[in-house]
Amino acid sequence: MQRGDTRAGWAGLLAFAFAFPFGVAGSLLIAPLVSLLAILAIPVHASFWRPERTPWALFGAVAFFGWVLISFSWSPHDDPGQVWRTGLGVPLYILFAMRVGQVEGAWQRRIEAALLFMVIALGLFLLSEAMFDGAATRGFKLAAEDNPDQSEFGMSILVNRSLGHATVPLLLMCMPVALIAWREGGPVIGACVLVLGGVASFSFDTEVNRVAFVLGSVAAALAAFWPRTMMASLFGLLAGSVIVLPLILPGLIDVLPDSWRAALPASFEWRLQIWSYTGDLIREQPWIGYGLDASRPLSGEAEVYAFGRLHNVEVLPLHPHNATLHVWLETGAVGAALLAGVLVALGGRIAAAQQLSRLQAVGVAWVVVVYVTLIVFSYGVWQEWHQGTVALAATSVFFLAARKPAR
Repeated sequence: MQRGDTRAGWAGLLAFAFAFPFGVAGSLLIAPLVSLLAILAIPVHASFWRPERTPWALFGAVAFFGWVLISFSWSPHDDPGQVWRTGLGVPLYILFAMRVGQVEGAWQRRIEAALLFMVIALGLFLLSEAMFDGAATRGFKLAAEDNPDQSEFGMSILVNRSLGHATVPLLLMCMPVALIAWREGGPVIGACVLVLGGVASFSFDTEVNRVAFVLGSVAAALAAFWPRTMMASLFGLLAGSVIVLPLILPGLIDVLPDSWRAALPASFEWRLQIWSYTGDLIREQPWIGYGLDASRPLSGEAEVYAFGRLHNVEVLPLHPHNATLHVWLETGAVGAALLAGVLVALGGRIAAAQQLSRLQAVGVAWVVVVYVTLIVFSYGVWQEWHQGTVALAATSVFFLAARKPAR
């Protein structure tokens, strides 16, 4: 046992134990929880800070996030809060995953038990909400939020949004937990966990969760057959998408037949308008972007036809709802190139890792594809609760590494 494993073990136990109630509440409190527990788990042994070979991905990540933070200096947004949340939060999320994920022996088994508890408890809660039309969440919102004039339709949207957020931790971690259960001789438990994740993903009118579950399943299946090839190919594909997708997406949207757009759900039609508008902004300032958090003041108005009439909506509501466009809009081609370099280096590092097991490759493919799907089709790149949740998912994937031989 390494020095500091007890603190790291307690950090892991507390993180996964409290992730259940925080997930039920919509997952927004997961980020500060992980940040505080990362501080608790800060390693004191020198070997953690001096690896045998410093990965190139680390240098690229420092350069990318440094550019992101510097870009705020030319952003039209005047609130520096995102600078602090990103500059302090992201290193702590990474530290938590790497430190707690290295715990071995009895503490690892305890953390895995807490992880299993969290995923099953959250899955059963969401199953109950899916069966009873979000009764518990609806009752809480009616009792705790002073909005008695809220219409039934508006309340349903709030309830589904909250439960859609609550599904994200389950969606990200159901596959790693199922693989841990499989490894420990509990395939039935693992299958039940995946079923709970699937039911939650296809409930609550959250299309992006459904897409993420399907694409994650395809990526996991491919990684099961070709683990190392899939790791290199997946991260290479993501790097190429960061560069190419924002350049071609607005043009593809322009040539979509009107009949196809009319058949899309209102939320997808809204996204197409958001992406077209963002593409126009990127063309006006392509090299260095508009700066961190610039999406907030750059919005305009658009019209979306839904529920029998036209609605006035924001054409850039908080962020572009597409990670590649978000990176280009705020950090420009420089930021996109740095991020692409990080992804290529990270993919090569993972694919070449000696301890990469087949199960771990499946877990990596699942978490990466699910997370990328969520931020490409819906959520913002800088949302802290997403980043904190990914740190928990990454921790669970670390536990799937090949076991070290006994000395």
